[in-house]
Formats: sequence, C-alpha cells, structure tokens
Amino acid sequence: MVNDMTLRPTDLHRVFIQSLLSRRALREEVALELYRRAVSAVTKVDGEFRPTHATTEEGLRNFVRDVSTVLGDVGMEVRFIREETSRGRSWVVLVNTDAAGAAQSASDLSSVELAYYREIVSGIVTSYPANSLGSNHALRLSRALPDGLNMTQSQAQSLLGPLVSRGWLAKSKRGRYTLAPRAMAELEVYLEKEFEDWVHKCQRCKAIMLTGYVCSNDNCGAHFHGYCYEILARAQLPRCPECRSSFVDHPPSPIGEKAVPKDQDNWARDSLGKKRKRASRPGEVETDGEAELEEEELEGSGEVEQVGAGPSTWVVSGRRSSGRARASVVPETQFDEVGDEAEEQNDDVSPQKRRRG
Repeated sequence: MVNDMTLRPTDLHRVFIQSLLSRRALREEVALELYRRAVSAVTKVDGEFRPTHATTEEGLRNFVRDVSTVLGDVGMEVRFIREETSRGRSWVVLVNTDAAGAAQSASDLSSVELAYYREIVSGIVTSYPANSLGSNHALRLSRALPDGLNMTQSQAQSLLGPLVSRGWLAKSKRGRYTLAPRAMAELEVYLEKEFEDWVHKCQRCKAIMLTGYVCSNDNCGAHFHGYCYEILARAQLPRCPECRSSFVDHPPSPIGEKAVPKDQDNWARDSLGKKRKRASRPGEVETDGEAELEEEELEGSGEVEQVGAGPSTWVVSGRRSSGRARASVVPETQFDEVGDEAEEQNDDVSPQKRRRG
C-alpha cells in the first residue's frame, strides 16, 4: 500500500470512485470487475500508467484502502461488509463517516419519505426476532407518520422499490423487507444508539446483525450470523462459545424472516386479496385495514437543511413536495438475489441437518 502521506489520487482512483458514487454498494465480485475495467481504461489512455496493486481480490482490497484514504478528507470511506445470508457474500460499500453522512445520501427524499423510511427501520429492528416486515405491514406504516405528514399507501408502494434498488432496504423472495448491506454499514452507529435494547452483535465476529441464529440455552442468548454459525457448527464438538452448551442438545433458533412461519405471509396476502375482491363489488369500498387512500398533494420539502448521524435526525425544509417516490438511479437487479434458488432451498433445511449432511 502506498504511504498515506504521499498518496495522491490518480485517474484510476477517480474512475473507480465515480463507479462507486453511481452505485454506493455492490458485491465484491462486481467491484473487482469494475476495478479491472478501470485499470484497462486508464492504461489504454495512458500507455505509461501502471497500477500500484494487482487486479486480484487481494489487489482490490489494497486498492480500496487507498481509495478510502483519498476520500477521508471529504468524510467518506469504502468498507467491506458481508450480507446476512447463509452465503455471507462480501459487499463493497461507500459509506459517509461525517455526522451528516447518511442524511446527505438521502438528500433528494422529501420530509414525508424520510419519515416513512424511519418508520420502516424502526419497524424492522423492533420486530425481533423477525427483524423484517411483511409487505402489507410495511405499507401500513405509511399511517404512522408524525402529525402533519401524510402519505398514501400507493405512494409508499412507489417508494419501496427505489429504497430497495438504492440499497436502503432488501426484499426477499417471500416479499419481506429488512435492511440491506448498505443500510447496515451506513446506519450502524445510529442503530446501536437508537435501538440499543433491540440490536444484537454476532458473538463470533462482533458485527451487528439482524439475521442469523440465537443460542437456545435459556441462560445464554448469544447471537450468530448464519455464516458464522456454519463455521462453529463444523467444529469437532460444535458448541456455543458463550455458554459452551452443545448445539446438538440446544439447537439454535432462527433470527430474521425464518423466525416467521411462511403461512403467516400467505395468510396476509390471501386476506388482502379477499378484501380487495369484496371492495370491487358495486357500492362497496375496501375495508379500513387495507384501503388505498386517495392521491393528494403533500406538504413537505425536498432539501436536507440540518442533519445528524442517522434517520432520526434527518431534517428537511424549504419547499412543497408532491410526495412522489424518486426514480431509482440504480438498476433494480443490483440488489436482487439472482440465482439464489438453491440458497433459498438450503435455508429451509435446519442447521442441524445441514451440519450432518
């Protein structure tokens, strides 16, 4: 790695940073490909240019450290974070490190949209052990906004897509929402401060977690990411490192959407369908529980005026806003679980069966 005192940004740094700014969060294998293409583009323009680091996974990690050094003066850095699936794939995330960071990332959201996202985050974290929200529950939170802020369910529906594509939320195949890798990285300090009694850290890697397992020993309660548990379960004598109880005698309980029976999601969807079907009859209206409110202009603003270290301190003021969701700047597929059918099937198998197999 180049000495921090002599590191100066090159065209390679600028090209790579521009790619990060347009995506904010991407899987490590995608970041590696972008790094390789950036090296190729710069060397094609400048035949004498030679990258400091190799175009390998190790070279990418060393280069990313240099990028973080370059971005340090503007209150940003690049972090590697693992997603909370059983695969635990690595992501590269551009993170704001100054007090106004997270708010500036969402500066094009109106006061209504910011308030709604705060409710979503709170709903996810305080739903323990589910640590996720069904789509119907997420829509109903549009009614929980502070006084003076109004959002229809159709507007909430329109906003959820961009929040997923930008990496603030992740949506599973079951249709449940939780926090995506970008949100986990950007909001780590906020989550620990605002939800101290709800957020847990993995006993093995010490990072905050929303999805994984918890030791079922009544006197313990240690939490583990799914991928951290898999490592522990492969030991000759798999046991909890906190209470030393055997995972065979005390199988861990799931944390996250797997803690919620699938038929609960099915019941909610079926119930919504029946209500909409009844409402379609002449002279009838939808029931209050799922009625879609009439579109209307919302009082609000679109500029972040004063900000803090998390969504609870995002403050907006200045002008009226229609309350319409912003168009996504990131392809929806950026955060899709493409090709994860095998993983989904694997996740349905208990950790004990997987370990024995």
